[in-house]
Amino acid sequence: MDLHKTIEKFFSDEGTLSNKFDNYEFRQSQLDMAISILDSLENKSHLLIEAPTGIGKSFAYLVPAIYFALQNKRKAVVSTHTINLQEQLIYKDIPLLKELLPVKFKAALLKGKSNYLCPKRLRYAIENSNSLFQPGETLELDMLHSWSKETDDGTISDVNFPVSPNVWNTVCAERGICTNKTCGGIEDTECFYQKAKYRLADADLIVINHHLFFTLLNGVKEDESDGYLYKDDFVIFDEAHTLESIAAEHFVPAMSREIIKYHLLRLYNDKKRRGFLNSFPALHVIPIVQNLLDMNQVFFQGIKRELFKKENGKYIKLAIRISEKNLFKNELREELTKLVNNLRELRKFCRNELQENELQDYILRFGEFNYLIDSFLELKDEDKNYVYWVELASQKPEANVSLCASPVDLSEFFRDNIFRDNNSCIMTSATLTVNNNFKYFKKRLGAEREQDLQLPTQFDFYNQVKMYIPKDIPEPKKENNIIYQNKLAEWIYHFITLTEGKALILFTNSAIMKNIAAELKEQLIADDIELLIQGEGMSRKNLLNKFKKNISSVLFGLDSFWLGVDVPGEALSNLVITRLPFQVPDHPLIQARLEYIDSHGGNSFMDYSLPEAILKFRQGFGRLIRHRNDRGIIALLDPRIITKPYGKYFFNSIEEIPVEIL
Repeated sequence: MDLHKTIEKFFSDEGTLSNKFDNYEFRQSQLDMAISILDSLENKSHLLIEAPTGIGKSFAYLVPAIYFALQNKRKAVVSTHTINLQEQLIYKDIPLLKELLPVKFKAALLKGKSNYLCPKRLRYAIENSNSLFQPGETLELDMLHSWSKETDDGTISDVNFPVSPNVWNTVCAERGICTNKTCGGIEDTECFYQKAKYRLADADLIVINHHLFFTLLNGVKEDESDGYLYKDDFVIFDEAHTLESIAAEHFVPAMSREIIKYHLLRLYNDKKRRGFLNSFPALHVIPIVQNLLDMNQVFFQGIKRELFKKENGKYIKLAIRISEKNLFKNELREELTKLVNNLRELRKFCRNELQENELQDYILRFGEFNYLIDSFLELKDEDKNYVYWVELASQKPEANVSLCASPVDLSEFFRDNIFRDNNSCIMTSATLTVNNNFKYFKKRLGAEREQDLQLPTQFDFYNQVKMYIPKDIPEPKKENNIIYQNKLAEWIYHFITLTEGKALILFTNSAIMKNIAAELKEQLIADDIELLIQGEGMSRKNLLNKFKKNISSVLFGLDSFWLGVDVPGEALSNLVITRLPFQVPDHPLIQARLEYIDSHGGNSFMDYSLPEAILKFRQGFGRLIRHRNDRGIIALLDPRIITKPYGKYFFNSIEEIPVEIL
């Protein structure tokens, strides 16, 4: 089979897609992307593709991936960042391709292990419900048991009733607890995770998320150089702009006060008289758990008190960099060691292999806590250009305290593990370029030698969008003075009334967002415009659903609303960007990256701060036009784009549109 001709026919004016859809319009960019991916796969090379919204990039990579995988007996791994895209691929795009393509192929979705129900753990939980759960939680167990008899998927996203984290974490599949040995072979297993794994073994196309990809990548033997997760596979990363930050999270596991507290309470909760230890003659272990709960609180509170200073009743910073070894003593070490030793002694009381695995998981977990705290306090990998910091979750008195560490530069990791010779990796996103080139993204990910392709947009931005830039707003300052906020509120209200709602307002600062929301709320109510605000109790998904349904509403959003928001049509006709999204330079990780660049002869502003802001700006800009029939305005309330020399780079990185200075 000539794959080039087959793919060209699929996407052509009178090809397979055109016969399926009455109003089909041929998109040259879609075909160019598909052929480029096929060439890269055939050459066992790597390719970076910027594919703007509207070209149909999912089909553009799925079709060549499926044909190539089948013809060459190789597995195709598609990795995404968001659950929405995974579900679109597995429930919409792939079933349609199964209907359209003249070849048969098998596709499977794999989620992280803890997403799957473990029937054996569920039965164990039901048998020991009196010692593990409160009455309300046992009702959830009964509902899960009934659901487990009906579900094919077996994952928490398939559950259509509320399940508390405590219940789910007691019955889900877990590392070290659910194994091939405990859950049985393919012939007789009832384990949903094992079934999903067996489906993968037989699949031609596998869909996973970035987090899971890097988790599984760590478990692949180094000598298996021809492939990533399977022998001789290839990988396509969609939403590739998120890869660096996600990969960084996998170098050092998270460690915090609440993580330790959570697992201690799973062992034994004195207030509820419930927990795993109730199944053992473990009266001598329970006081150790109680003692550790108190010590854990005191240990992290001491770190918080020592590092975080207040001004006007608020912490000056929520993240403090650590550069001195053993600044604190691991006050938990001896008691954690004592707990681990006492848990080991309980092995002889285990009634079955599952219970023994549960116990072993606690032993390993609390041993790991000790190791991670010691590694953090000793700045173990400081010589490998790691940065260490302590972070508070919020300004609240009870806010979680986390010990954080991250590599400053990941280019070598990607060079060695992703862009390897004799492998194929495709990275695609709507935003990979800065100033119309891939130089920044390539340098961050060590992809300097790799091929790239920048595809043109399918939209007529010049006639679909107009940008307004008020010039009388003061430049945003760190102090966020009252004059600036008043002017910002004035212009936000002006643009909201201009379109009678239908507006997404993107902020970079939570306090300013809340202040302006409070100031405008009464006016908007009087105008019969519903105000939706991120962080006021409603989930992101529900906020977006309300925003889509009520076209007279306004949505105030922070960081997560700059990307992944897809609201085509009239409901989003007005995008207000309150500020150019430069990162806060005093966060320890950002600070360390800037220092690293400067120390290696670079210019940290031009080589990092500006490109990062442009990529985030492009993500925000991309929220407005999602379809060729969309129309709207963009209001940019930051005059620096026209007063600073670097402003031209922001303009150069977006499509040409009419701009009016007010």
